[in-house]
Amino acid sequence: MTDKKPPLATEPAKNTATQAPVTKKTKATATKVSTKDTVAKSQNKMSKLALVTIVIALGVTAIHYFWQQQQNQLLTIKLSEQIDHKNTATFNQYQAEIKQALIEQQKIFTKQLQQVTTQVSDSNQAKMTELNTAVSQLERKAKQGQPSDWLLHEAEYLIRIAARTIWLEHDTTAAIGLLKDADSRLADLNDPAFLPIRELVHLDIKSLELMPTLQTDEIILTLMALNKQVAMLPLAIMDVDAEMDTKTSLELSNNLKDWQANLTKTWQKFLDDFIRVRQRTGLIEPLTSPEQQQHLKQNLTLKIQLALWAASERKGDIYQKTLTDIQHWLTEFFDLEEAVNQHFLNALTNLQTQRVSYVYPSDLTSLTAIRTALKNQATKPLISPNKKASDAEGTPLKKVGDAVKATPEKASPLPKKQDIQPKVEGII
Repeated sequence: MTDKKPPLATEPAKNTATQAPVTKKTKATATKVSTKDTVAKSQNKMSKLALVTIVIALGVTAIHYFWQQQQNQLLTIKLSEQIDHKNTATFNQYQAEIKQALIEQQKIFTKQLQQVTTQVSDSNQAKMTELNTAVSQLERKAKQGQPSDWLLHEAEYLIRIAARTIWLEHDTTAAIGLLKDADSRLADLNDPAFLPIRELVHLDIKSLELMPTLQTDEIILTLMALNKQVAMLPLAIMDVDAEMDTKTSLELSNNLKDWQANLTKTWQKFLDDFIRVRQRTGLIEPLTSPEQQQHLKQNLTLKIQLALWAASERKGDIYQKTLTDIQHWLTEFFDLEEAVNQHFLNALTNLQTQRVSYVYPSDLTSLTAIRTALKNQATKPLISPNKKASDAEGTPLKKVGDAVKATPEKASPLPKKQDIQPKVEGII
C-alpha cells in the first residue's frame, strides 16, 4: 500500500481561514484576564486592611489591659499604705494605754509589797521572841529534869506491851511478868502520887492470874501424835470360833474312880479330831468388811484433823463436840480391852478437860490510868500560834493574787491586721 499525501497547495488556504477565529478568541481571553487581575488586587487590599485593623484592635486591648493592671497595683499600694498607717496609729494608742496601765499596776504592787514586808517583819519579830522564850523555858526544864519522867514512860511502855500480849498472844504468864516489871519501875519513883496506879497494876495481875492459860501448842502436838496412831488401833472384830470353843478340860485324871469321866473325855477327844459340832444361841452380829474398817479409820483421822483446826482457831464448841464424837466412835467400833485403845481414849479424855478458847480483855485498867498521869504531867505547848501573824502571812498572798487578776479594762488585746484590711479583689 502507498500513503496518500494531501496536496501542498491547499495548506495555505486553510491557515488563512483559521487565523480570523483565533484572533477573536485571544482578545476575549485577554479581556477576561484583565478583569480577574483587577478583582484580585481589590481583594488583596481589603485583606490587608482587615489585618491591620485586627492588629490595631489587639494592640489597643493589650495596652488597655496593662494600663488597668497598673491602676490596680497603684490602688492596692495606696490602700496598703492607708491600712498600715491606721494599724500603726492603733498600735501606738494601745501601746500607750498598756504602758500607762502597767505603770499604775506597778505602783499598786509596790505599795502592797511595802505593806506585806512590814507585816511579815512584825510577825517574824513576834515569832522570834516567842521562840527565844520557849528555848529558855526548855533549857531551864532540861537543867531541872529528874529521872522520874523516863521511869514513868518505861512503866507505861511495859504495861502497853502486856496489854498487847494478852490481846494478841493470849499469854497470861508473859503479861504478868511485864506488869510486875512495870510495878517495880513505879516503885522506884518513890512517889505517893503513883500509888493508885500501882494498885491498878496489882489488880490487873490478880485478874490475869485467875484467867486460864491456854495450852494450845501442847494440845495440837498431842492431837498430831494421836492422828498418827489411828492406823494401829485394833477394831472390835467378833471371833466366832473363840466364842464357840468349850472351856471344858479334856485332861484325864489319875483316880480310878473317875474311869467313866476319863472314858467320856477320851471319846470326846476322839470325836473332836474327826467331827466338830458347835451350838450357839443369841443374835449373830455381822462382821465388818476390810473396806469399812479402812473407811472408819479414815473418818476418825478426819475428825482428829477437825479437832486440830478447832484448837488452832480457838473454836471451843467445835473442839469439844469433835472430841466427843471421837470417843463415841472408839467405844462403839474399837476394842477397848486392848491397851492401845485404852491409852488413846485416856488421852482424848485429858484433852477434853483442857480449854482452847477464852475471851481475854483487850485493855488493862492500869494502862488507862498511867496514860492519864502522863498526859497530866505533859508540858503544855509553849508556842501558841499568833492569829494576827498568821493572818499577816495569809493576807499578802491573797492581795498579790487579787492584784494580778485586777487588769485594766482598757488593756484589751490588739486587733489583728488582717481583721482591718479590706478585700481588694474585684474593685475594678
